[in-house]
Amino acid sequence: MWASGGEIADTIKTFTGETDMTMKTLAVAAALLVSATAAKAEELNLLLGTTLPPGVHLNMRVLHPWAERINAQGKGVVHIDVRDGSEIASLANFYSRVQDDVIQISWGLQSAIAGKFPRTAVGALPFEVDKAEEGSVALWRIYQAGLLDAEYDTVHPLFMTTLPPSGFHMAKPMKTLETLAGLKVAIGSKTSGDIITHMGGAPLAMITSDYYTAIQRGMVDGANVQWTAMQPFKLYEVTFYHVEASLGASTGMVFMNKKKYEALSPAVRKILDDNSGEAQSRFYGKFWDDVDNEGRDMVKAMGDKHQIVTLPPAIEAKWRKDVEPVTTDWAKSTPDGEKVLAAFRAETAKVKAGK
Repeated sequence: MWASGGEIADTIKTFTGETDMTMKTLAVAAALLVSATAAKAEELNLLLGTTLPPGVHLNMRVLHPWAERINAQGKGVVHIDVRDGSEIASLANFYSRVQDDVIQISWGLQSAIAGKFPRTAVGALPFEVDKAEEGSVALWRIYQAGLLDAEYDTVHPLFMTTLPPSGFHMAKPMKTLETLAGLKVAIGSKTSGDIITHMGGAPLAMITSDYYTAIQRGMVDGANVQWTAMQPFKLYEVTFYHVEASLGASTGMVFMNKKKYEALSPAVRKILDDNSGEAQSRFYGKFWDDVDNEGRDMVKAMGDKHQIVTLPPAIEAKWRKDVEPVTTDWAKSTPDGEKVLAAFRAETAKVKAGK
């Protein structure tokens, strides 16, 4: 049936009106899409490689919450893209991954970079750090004072830490606490190696993630490490004799490549800086103290299978005397060593006094 001329005109009018509305809607949507895309393009994405599996305490309680806080404050400006696991960065290559801009942020121990951070090792000396919180604030303060500048010429630490003091975690009971003679001990730094040597033992250097296998296979008798290693590396499965002591700590940092950091816009740097520095270093250290206590409590709860030994005063005095040359030699052989040690001790004392 043929339509009349009027009907055809009405149809054309209706169609044209609907088309106009559709075009307007599409134009608005396109404008919003362009705006959103532009905003997204302006938001800087920074990759953070944690080097550790998703469920470990450092990721869940420090690195992820830190990134989430920055992402909330920096919406539209900066976004931290957290990548767990060792595929993108590992304990062995985290430093080069940041320097090569594969990732922009990571964490790691300065001792893993041979020869690069000798002054920073002040935080790893024996019987200097009682609590990680105290050591972390002191380390950040001497960094801020410029005493460590020569070591941070290519990296920019966002926050720093000293871990709690290391003891011994051995597969079997030690025959005597008088000496480590005849024992092979896994260590993660030159300072730890010097400590073991002065106590009569044989140090074997390796990254922490290799301790488990080395102990399990009998390559070493145990490790000089903190209780903090119990959960992420499951050392409670291969060590059953634990000696508590203050035989040095480890120092760590969350950091960026220095040139990369300096090239950031002032807005991005402000957001990062507002969530870093001394306050975050203090939080980082307190976290490690909590984890150290949790590791000890976890092992205690496992019952008689594990033995935890507190040093008798006479043995502690002997150990202090045995390892005293480690600190003396470090202060003499390290550039500005005596100055750095004095400053670190002064800042640690201030933190202990609540300053």
